[in-house]
This record gives sequence, C-alpha cells and structure tokens, in this order.
Amino acid sequence: MKISVGLSELSEARMRYAKQMGAHGVSIGAYALDSYNQTGWVDVGELKSAKSAVAAHGLDVFTLRLRPQATHDILTDGPNAQREIDNVVACVRAAGEAGVPFLYYNLTPWRSLPTAWGDMPGAPSPEPGSVSVGSGPGRYYRPNGRGGAVLLTHRGPLAERDQTTTPEESVAPYGRIMADQMWDRIGRMYEAVIPAAEEAGVNVGAHPNDPPEPIYRGVEQVMNTVDGLNRLVDLVDSPRSGLLLCIGTLHEMGEDTMAAMDSLLSRGKIFYAHFRNPKGTVPGGDYQEDFLDEGDLNMMDVMRLYKSHGYTGAFDPDHAQGIEGDEGGRIGFAWELGYMRALLKTVMDEG
Repeated sequence: MKISVGLSELSEARMRYAKQMGAHGVSIGAYALDSYNQTGWVDVGELKSAKSAVAAHGLDVFTLRLRPQATHDILTDGPNAQREIDNVVACVRAAGEAGVPFLYYNLTPWRSLPTAWGDMPGAPSPEPGSVSVGSGPGRYYRPNGRGGAVLLTHRGPLAERDQTTTPEESVAPYGRIMADQMWDRIGRMYEAVIPAAEEAGVNVGAHPNDPPEPIYRGVEQVMNTVDGLNRLVDLVDSPRSGLLLCIGTLHEMGEDTMAAMDSLLSRGKIFYAHFRNPKGTVPGGDYQEDFLDEGDLNMMDVMRLYKSHGYTGAFDPDHAQGIEGDEGGRIGFAWELGYMRALLKTVMDEG
C-alpha cells in the first residue's frame, strides 16, 4: 500500500512538495502534458519523460487521470463521442507503453461541462452562513469544522431547491439523461476501452457519482449505489475493469461502507482510492467533508481492511479542509498526508 499525491503540473516545486510531504508516488493529470492538450491523446515519449522527471525525485507514477471534459460527448451523446472513445483508447495504450499501471476517466456528465456551477447563468449565490458556492446544487463551503475550518457541505433540500430555481439551461445544458441512456453510452465506451486495457496491461476505472444523489443536474445517476458500481465493473468482464474508489463518496451513499469495500476488494476491483471521511449521508439529508479523524468512519480500520486484502494500490488525499491561512489546499493536504502516513505505518507495523 502506498500514498499518492495528484499533480496537475509537472513543476519542480510540485514534485518536491509531494516528496517532502511523504508521498510514495503521484497521479499525473494528462492535462499536464502538451501532447494531450493539443490532440486529446497522450504521446508515449512525453509520458515517459514525465515518468523520468518524477522518478528523479524518488517518486513513482501510479496513475494517469484524464481531463473530466474528455468524455463530454460520450456521456451526452454528442457528435464527437467516437473521437473521444478513440482518444481514451489511445491514452490507455500510451499508459501501457510507458508503464503507468492505472488510468481513470470521468463518467459523470455534469463534471464534463466546461463551465463551473458557480459561473452558470442564474446559479445561486452563497447561502447565509456559507463562505462560497461549491461544485453543484446544494453544495456550499461553510465554516463547520473544528475551529471554524471551512468544509464542503451537501444538503439534499438545498440541492433540490437550487435545481428548481436555476434556469434549466444552466442546471442541465445537455438535457435530461435517463439511466438506460447512461448505461448504453458507458457500455459503448467500455466495449472499446476494456479490450484495449487488456492488451495494454493497464487497469482502468472511474470515480463514483459525487454527490451520490439519485438524480442530479438532470441525470439519473447510475454510479450512486453499490449495485451501480458493481454493474459498472462488470459491463465488460475483465480483471482490468475496476474503480477509482472514493471512500467518502461510497460512505455518502448511505450503505454499509466497510462491507461494500470488503466485497470490491475481494473481487480485485479497487485500483486506487481517494482517502476521505465525511460525516453524514445523502439518505440522511446532508453531509460534510470533515477531517479524517472526525468523520463517521474509523480510518485505521479502513486501512486495515485494505491491507487484509493485499491491496497494492495507492491512497490519495482528497478535498482538503479549509485551514486558517491556507492557500490552494497546501496545508490541508499536508495535514491529510501526515495523518495517512501515521495510519499506514501503524497498520504495516502490526505485521
């Protein structure tokens, strides 16, 4: 088991930061590579050079993550859907040639939009008691954490209100998407991507729907339940088809989080994990993305569970809490990384 940090740019400063904070490796955003930005697919030589630059800092490359917008037409049935599928396949092959073990992509339609929720025409302003608007309806940053730390919160009634009071063209500019349509579109993509992943020797997967509301921004979400996650990884039968599992999002679904992870781990379907511990659930009406030691889960028990299954992937800190004087989440992520390092050492030393 390893600890990873995401890099959206391949600067010396960011790589030093990752090493100094105790990460064993990194996930690279494909958008840090010029070839990807210019063509939509990754040049193998450039990816190998990026791996060498990371290795010079004593770090591994665990993951290649594609831009969320890279699957927009796949998910919305747009005119460029086939081109996007071809680009994903090309990126999978490049990852295989460069020796990157895992690649993940976005399968949530609203995350593929080019415009952030707060910038959409008619989107709500910050709620009383909130600091700013979050990434979607019902999501607001509030000073709810200990000592007034700013946390991302999600409240179901506010999500429903925000979606009914905001213009339809801002809520769901791609129109309404039903569950069977989502499965058809994802299935078409998987019929091309999973065989390519097998040939390349690369594991692939997606992040669950976050927030895991049944319907969000015009979409009947299909990866908002444990059953949905199991259906996704079984769409095309392959050991290469799995998940970037966000532990926090899984818990927010309101099901048995530990039992779900136990099952997915036993099937070898978790390739990478976002290490997050929220307080509350969607069925409960609201949740907040709290500090690792203050959420609903015992994160040492979580790490023990992964160890018991011989998990060889990485844990990534996720959604840093807003700490006084922090800029860009650097302090928040450093706090998470320190906590994760302590948990990992304790669990590994138990033998």
